[in-house]
Amino acid sequence: MENVILLSSNTNNKGRLTLHPKLAEAIGITRTTIRNIRFGAKSYQTTVDISNQLPLNGASLSDDILDMLNIPQHCQLEIKQNGNEIQIGPFIGLLVGYYQSSIKKYLDDLLVYVFHYREIKGAIIVFSLDHVDKTNHTLKGYLYNPQSKQWEEGTYPYPASIFVMTSSVSSAWIQHFKKILGDVVFNNFTLNRWSIHKKLASSIGVKCYLPDTNLYGSPQDLYYFLKKFPNVIVKPLNSANRSAINVILKDSTTLVITNLRKRETKNFKFNNRNQAYSIFSKYFKEGEYLIQESIDVPGYRTLTIRIITIKDHLGEWKAMGSFTRGEESENNAGKLRPLVKFEKEMVKDFLQQSDLLASLTYQELIHIATDTLKEIESMGVHFANAAVDMTIGELGDIWISDIDHCHPSHEIALVAGYPELYYEILKTNMLYAKELAGF
Repeated sequence: MENVILLSSNTNNKGRLTLHPKLAEAIGITRTTIRNIRFGAKSYQTTVDISNQLPLNGASLSDDILDMLNIPQHCQLEIKQNGNEIQIGPFIGLLVGYYQSSIKKYLDDLLVYVFHYREIKGAIIVFSLDHVDKTNHTLKGYLYNPQSKQWEEGTYPYPASIFVMTSSVSSAWIQHFKKILGDVVFNNFTLNRWSIHKKLASSIGVKCYLPDTNLYGSPQDLYYFLKKFPNVIVKPLNSANRSAINVILKDSTTLVITNLRKRETKNFKFNNRNQAYSIFSKYFKEGEYLIQESIDVPGYRTLTIRIITIKDHLGEWKAMGSFTRGEESENNAGKLRPLVKFEKEMVKDFLQQSDLLASLTYQELIHIATDTLKEIESMGVHFANAAVDMTIGELGDIWISDIDHCHPSHEIALVAGYPELYYEILKTNMLYAKELAGF
């Protein structure tokens, strides 16, 4: 049950929280008592009393507590009792970068996360690591004002939960926040593609969906992998700002190398393995990439899909939407095909299956995606926002081609023409953060 409060300040008393009788009853307060008032990481012991002079959802806090906890009165706040504490919130932090100077330009873009503010409520702050005070457990950031619909700069306690949106957060920072707040910090960016692959390769339920994969330790590794699989994808271990590269051994003396993000292709001739090694060394640093068998090979039809999979307010993985590339037409011949929503009917048409089999195949894809994320979670990381890329072959074979767990952009839903779904996905992210914050 939501107990939204109309918060006012009390200038006549100190160390006091006053509630309307109905509000007090709703949170389990029946008489004057002593409780700790908590907002984010800070708490303050206070006397709680009851007064019918307040409006029905009224809560009045003395100025000293408002100042000590720095509770923003302009936010739509909720109140609940948890043991010997009364929590006011939710207080959610969005950690979006290391330097505050770099996050200012993203503030307008982050307004999409408060599009459904009426359902999320609470205090929502955007912050960076360089303005975190580890000693006093405070931070300077930009708090959302639902009245002006703008971000406003201020200093506040650590929030009650933190949604990590940047790869610049070290494991030391994650551990610091967890030590103060508990296990309420997500997503965890400490994993790379190779550590994820090794975990999935040891899973009975998932390993059968993995393409052959190896770590790029030297040019020799790629050379001999190409002898086995002439069409491979070389992926950076950490996906931030670097593209995957498609390497094809066209014949015994020709390499075709394509940057998949820029869609730039170059052909190279080589006469011996040392020349091939030299070409690979220009593109890849040893120990920073993995090599993976490409599922998309000439003459074999495939369908690649992305399943947006995030945790809901109950902490359960949920497939929010699936997308793929549309069919080629005269309008897009030779171009990147448009993004479309992936439907069960596409499975039926692509695999020539009956309605029942197509439905089962579609559900299998969803189950593989969620099982994959649960396996990664078992490594002791906390994340709740992911996208699983999968490929279906024309014979019905299914492959996991990639897992994007480093704050994937869900704008694919916007590009495909589903803005309502896009905002629903972001709202679900925020409702999970709200649940972690105790509401």
